[in-house]
Amino acid sequence: MSSFDAVFAYQRTPPKIDNSFETRSKLLPCIKALLDENTLQSGSNLSKNSQGTLTVKNEEEMKIFFNVTLKTTTGKKGDPPIYLRFIKVEQLDIRKVLEYAKSGDEIFIEQYTTNANQRAVCAPSSMTVT
Repeated sequence: MSSFDAVFAYQRTPPKIDNSFETRSKLLPCIKALLDENTLQSGSNLSKNSQGTLTVKNEEEMKIFFNVTLKTTTGKKGDPPIYLRFIKVEQLDIRKVLEYAKSGDEIFIEQYTTNANQRAVCAPSSMTVT
C-alpha cells in the first residue's frame, strides 16, 4: 500500500455537502473504520492518546480512500464549531487528527467520493474524543 501525506483544510463553516453530518447520522454507515486493523465502532469513544494507522473498508471489504472530519470548538461561548478535514486519504496516522482534538470533540469518517448521491445515503462513521 502506498503512503500519502494527508491534505487537510481548516474552516469555521460546515463542509459543503448535500446533507449535514447530523442529518445523515440517522442512516447507517456504509464503511468500516479500522485503527491498526481493529474495527472502530461508530458512535463509540476514542481516547485522545490513541495511536495507530486509520484505514477504511467499504461493504465489499476493500480498502478505500476516505475523508476524516474533526468537529471542534474554540470553547468560547457563541463561537461556531471549527471543522478540520483530511480529504481523500488512503491511510492516516490518527495522531494527526487527535493533536487538534480535545475531549468532547467529534470525528466523522466517510468514504471519499465525487458522487453526491452516495454521500446522501450513507452516514459517516463517528466517534467522540475522550
